[in-house]
Amino acid sequence: MTPIFSLFLAALGLSLLLTPLARWLGRRLGILAIPQARTVHTTPMPRSGGLALFLTFFACLALAPVVLPHRAVAILFDHSMRYVYAGACIIFAVGFADDKWTLPSKLKLVAQIVAACVACYGGARIASFALPGQFIIHFDLLSYALTVFWFVLLINAINLIDGLDGLAAGVVFFATAVQAVLAAMRGEAHTAALFAVMAGATLGFLRYNFNPASLFLGDGGSYFLGYMLAALSVSGSVKSQVGATLLMPVIALGVPLLDTITAPLRRFMRGRDMFEPDKRHVHHKLLSRGWSQRKVVLFIYGITIFLALAALLLVNLRNAPAGLFLVVVGGALVLLVRKAGYFSYFAVDKILGWLRDVSDDTGLAKDRRTFLNHQIEISQAPDTATLWARMTAALEQLRFDMAEMTLSGDGAGTCVLRPQPPREGGGAVYRWRREEAEGSDRELLCSPAVMKLELPLLGKDGRVLGALWLVKNLAADPINEFTLRRVENLRRTVTATLDALTPAP
Repeated sequence: MTPIFSLFLAALGLSLLLTPLARWLGRRLGILAIPQARTVHTTPMPRSGGLALFLTFFACLALAPVVLPHRAVAILFDHSMRYVYAGACIIFAVGFADDKWTLPSKLKLVAQIVAACVACYGGARIASFALPGQFIIHFDLLSYALTVFWFVLLINAINLIDGLDGLAAGVVFFATAVQAVLAAMRGEAHTAALFAVMAGATLGFLRYNFNPASLFLGDGGSYFLGYMLAALSVSGSVKSQVGATLLMPVIALGVPLLDTITAPLRRFMRGRDMFEPDKRHVHHKLLSRGWSQRKVVLFIYGITIFLALAALLLVNLRNAPAGLFLVVVGGALVLLVRKAGYFSYFAVDKILGWLRDVSDDTGLAKDRRTFLNHQIEISQAPDTATLWARMTAALEQLRFDMAEMTLSGDGAGTCVLRPQPPREGGGAVYRWRREEAEGSDRELLCSPAVMKLELPLLGKDGRVLGALWLVKNLAADPINEFTLRRVENLRRTVTATLDALTPAP
């Protein structure tokens, strides 16, 4: 029996013993998960399971000097790892406090950053990353920021996936078990031992957390597991100078990482608080399709096992096909999650529309820049005749069929919608018709598919400068999402220019 396997069994046994104690303590102290709109449980449940994992990990860490070689023990308790353990205590304490009192999300984010900074200060940071083929990237000044992001990403990935019985703990078990095997293959007994302890602790916890669960992991547990996954991956990459330990969790935890990255983007695009909890994560989506909790959990287990084994194969290839293999694995993950209906929450057509709006607002779109040029030309018109000529160029771009502008102090004049001679005392009248417009004026105006816009032209002081009428046959040429926005921009430009050309008496 190898020392690493001995620690795995010790963690498994301790977790089986300590988890019921943590459950009892959770009920005793009132650390309960109360059913809410975004939760799937219907009765209050203890959420103190993280305490069992935390105690199991450090108890096995104390046992490590008895079973591991002296060299591995020296690394387990060196300067860098002591800071890692300190950060683990910080993040668990904050998560466990949140389980009891529900802390503000911003405070928890600050705590995650602080815990990551503690580990980073101790030397556990991403200094470089080696891709297959021995291509090494050195991060230099970006090292600290990248390391903190890595910690926060994994902490929240495990926290967000912890929405169903046994889901987060099971995903972590498979990921850490494969990580332990990989570390052992590299001859890193210290890293393999810690991953084995985490695997044993989560497996023992699953005895009580799998559906139907008798207690939950809680933020204390999910924060601790995510932090340790990040820390051990970073520590392994620092000592081995390869990217395998970083690549492993990225691939093996593909589902929760994808969920973590897309969740805030989804909320942002929908105008919601990026850190506000919701019921639109991948496991919620699968539940909405009629799947049972157990089926959803087993499905994500299957994806995790597949990705973990794929990652194990990938990091051992270290040659040109590895990159292609990674692309295939990533594509398979996207297809699997998309098949589950997760991306329907993004409403891709709406997001593409939003991106087009952003491009238009920032002036990146060529069409917007062209129209802006028309606005500038109109604003520099020396007289109303030139203004109208430049306006028609803008209306041509918008593909309006007819237009009329009446200028007068009281708004009197004619209208293509209600043809009549101008009243005595009325101002100048400008008319335009696009050459490609189909049908006569009467046919165009009487068509049921015609859009007719009447826009008042009002000066800064509220005086009436005139009116603008626009006509467009939607059957022949539908408007796009920017037409009405362009029209309003045009109206404002014309009004400001007319205001300058016809000063108040």
